[in-house]
Amino acid sequence: MSKSFSEKQLKDDERELYQYVNQRIDFMRETRKDIHGIDIDELWREAQQAYIPHRFNSHKGTKAIITDEEKGLRGAIVNLQSEQDWQSDFASSNPMVKIMIAISILVDQNPTGTFTANSSRYEKVNLMVKHLYQKNWELAMSKEQLKLYIFNLCLFGWAAARTFPMKKTRNVKILTEYSEDNPKYEQKEVVEYNDVYRENLDPRNVWVDEKTKPLTPMSQDDWCWRKVYTRAEAEREFGKTKLWEYVQEGGDTSEIVGAKGQMDKFDEKRGLIEAYFYESLSKDIFIAQLNGVPVIIEPLPIATAEGIKRLSCWHNPFYLRSADCPYGIGIYEAMRYDNGIYDRIRNMTLDQLVLSIYKMFFYQGTNTLTEDGTIKIAPGKGKQVLNPKDINWLEVPSPGQEAWKGLENYKKDVDESSGITDPLMGNITGKTAFELAQAKESALKRLKTPLDNICHALEVDAQITICLQQMIYSVPEVIKITDPNLISRYLDEISQFPFSDKLMENGGGDFYAKLYREVQLGIDTDEKGDLIESKENQFFRVMPFKWQGVITIKADSILTPSKMLDKTTSLEMYNLLIPLLAQPPQLYAKTAKEICKLYDKDPEDILPDEWLNPEAMAQAQMGNQLIVDQATANQAQGQDAQTMIPPSRLQPNQATTSGKVSAKLGAMTK
Repeated sequence: MSKSFSEKQLKDDERELYQYVNQRIDFMRETRKDIHGIDIDELWREAQQAYIPHRFNSHKGTKAIITDEEKGLRGAIVNLQSEQDWQSDFASSNPMVKIMIAISILVDQNPTGTFTANSSRYEKVNLMVKHLYQKNWELAMSKEQLKLYIFNLCLFGWAAARTFPMKKTRNVKILTEYSEDNPKYEQKEVVEYNDVYRENLDPRNVWVDEKTKPLTPMSQDDWCWRKVYTRAEAEREFGKTKLWEYVQEGGDTSEIVGAKGQMDKFDEKRGLIEAYFYESLSKDIFIAQLNGVPVIIEPLPIATAEGIKRLSCWHNPFYLRSADCPYGIGIYEAMRYDNGIYDRIRNMTLDQLVLSIYKMFFYQGTNTLTEDGTIKIAPGKGKQVLNPKDINWLEVPSPGQEAWKGLENYKKDVDESSGITDPLMGNITGKTAFELAQAKESALKRLKTPLDNICHALEVDAQITICLQQMIYSVPEVIKITDPNLISRYLDEISQFPFSDKLMENGGGDFYAKLYREVQLGIDTDEKGDLIESKENQFFRVMPFKWQGVITIKADSILTPSKMLDKTTSLEMYNLLIPLLAQPPQLYAKTAKEICKLYDKDPEDILPDEWLNPEAMAQAQMGNQLIVDQATANQAQGQDAQTMIPPSRLQPNQATTSGKVSAKLGAMTK
């Protein structure tokens, strides 16, 4: 049984912070209940329910106990359908379909960006920082977290995540010697993960500073988030804190604060603990509370190379709600009214279609009517009447073209309001490949604003990541070496490094080796020792480094690539390049490079080597006599101007440079 916690166990300054944080969290939760007259939490609850395909449940029927008299089976409760249960009450799956399509378009790759150092002293490690950031996204499998982040963004209109250092260890028993009678195991602590990690958070459990402006990180001073742990999870993460013994199970252990439905409830028998986390820049404080017990009270852990503190969160709206509100408008909220009218017309049309097929009739019979004369329409059902002559059928006309056309028009309204139109949904909207690509590119413009907002949030994440990597990679793993041969071998290996003094230390006659992080990166060193891009990955020992600069995430880097669009743009680029490559390099090399950059292509992947290396270009000019002075040209050819073969007449075997590019073109378009 855990001990009871009291505020008296805290120091005076800690007690003051503890009380302040509790009041601050309650205030942030209350402010979200009235955002321009809207309860955001209630709106999000509605969005979650509408996303899952469902029925409106307008007719529940009557429950009764039915018993099988022949087999003697005991009674079972069944739902007796009422006369009105034939009516259609299905909600369309438009919200789910639109959101799934948006996710499939907006994220398919790990983000890449441009890293620009603030000063020359950071320039040397600029390339390494870029590759460390990209490698971390692969190591942490953060693309899956980004998918969840964008799902929340599309559904709720606002998403939040955090970037933090995570070291996950576990005590395991490893089989060292197998034997049927007596297998031997070794107890060992293994490190499952130890690096920067990104975690998507449920927006309904995240609250930000009420003064936060959208897309303006500097306007945010504090934030908090909420999680629910099992006892084992909480002990593994906080068991070593001094107040852990006071933590008791309990709190609001629902998935969402104040959840009304049973579906939002966690299993109460698992021994759950509610936890709140709070970060503040002005107070320079990070607090973790488990069911009211502040197990962690410490300064903010994330700081830049210059000591500037940072919050661990990044968030953004889908569409802006206003210039003062960080909580945006999602796909569901944008389309919910149009989709409501669409559902209504759709269900009414289906009802009329059913009545036109299963006609209602009136039949002859004895006078046993006890009703008041009101007749409710139901398909395929007969009603007793006093007219003994014959059976009369109720003729209901089928839905006219107005109904189907109304459905089609409202479907377009739903598409327009959501921004997910036919080209993005894969419907054919053109006859040629170029028309299809052009229609898709135009449709993507509707998602440009959300995509730019996502990139802005990822740029904040990148800055946090670099800060954390500077902290994590500066701490080496220290290993004690006692074998003289191993010490000698280690000294020989590190003697080639100028910073070898940082890789060892002697203490009390013992030798200790410092092992810094070894990371596989796509970089290499040139003759001068500077870092350069490499197509092959190599292992590097990452020494402590400092970096500050500007990070710009490329929007195209996370989008789902369109093979058809890429092929069209590549063909267009090569149609411009090939005629230029038949000309002297000294005249058109700069233009060719700019064309490659215009199409977001690396010139080194497209242009021949002699067009990229100035020295090789000069040698080629001298050897092939591509430059001829005017007098020599006139004397040799007896004309006033130098004559050149039109590029259109050159074949690949007549022009080496254009032949190389043509070969690349053929490989890319296959």
